Formats: sequence, C-alpha cells, structure tokens
Amino acid sequence: MIDALIARIKNTVPDIKFVGGAAEFQTAADNAPKVTPAVFVIQLEETPSPSADANIVIQRVHAVVGIILVVRNVSDNTGAAALASTEALRKAIKDQVFGWQAKPELDPFERAGSHLLAFRDGHAWWQDAYSTIYYDRSKL
Repeated sequence: MIDALIARIKNTVPDIKFVGGAAEFQTAADNAPKVTPAVFVIQLEETPSPSADANIVIQRVHAVVGIILVVRNVSDNTGAAALASTEALRKAIKDQVFGWQAKPELDPFERAGSHLLAFRDGHAWWQDAYSTIYYDRSKL
C-alpha cells in the first residue's frame, strides 16, 4: 500500500521534487529535506476489529497512512510563508489519492484528518491522513 501510494504521487504530481517513505522521512526530520517540495508516505496505524467468525479468523482492518508534505520558502526563515504554498500541492495530491483504490483488496482511500506538524528552518511540515479498509484472513 505504501509503495503504491509513493509511486502514484511520483507519477502523477510533477511539482513534487521528492517522494519517499518512513526511512527518508526520519532522515529529513533529523537534517531537513535536501529538496522541496517533498512528500513522505508513512503508515500511521492499523486497527483491527474483532473477528466475526468462529471457524476462521477474519478481521476488518482500518489502516491510516500519513502523507507528509514539506515546503520551503526562502523569503521566510520561520516557515509561515511556506505554509501558504502548501494548498495547491495538497490539492494536487488529494486529487490523486482521495477515492483511489491502491489494490483490489483495499477500499478506496478516504480523508482521515490533517494538521500542521511543524515550522522549522524555513520549512512547513503538513500532514494529510488517508484511511482505507482491508480484511485479514487466517490460513488455518
């Protein structure tokens, strides 16, 4: 799911200069991203429901991913000016993710919340979360 989202954003949102996953996010968070605008796609949570069948375990799993957008505006070292630049990029990403079905076994993505993560070193860090549902089935 994460790899599919990364590929979709890379291939459909040309204004994003870098798209990565959790490892790249950690590096960027520690050292600031090397290029912007950048996007990092990370798994935020998976919440399984109790199994509904006694003979086989089948769980409905609600999964949430974070799409973290980092934008820099050199005219403002606080990051506030960069935040204004995020709206068009957020919309371009939403147009490609919201309602998209990454794999046949996943429900289409829905929005799951958004918030500002940080202003730091002239960068604005914004997270949009998207959720999907899938089912885990035991093999036994």
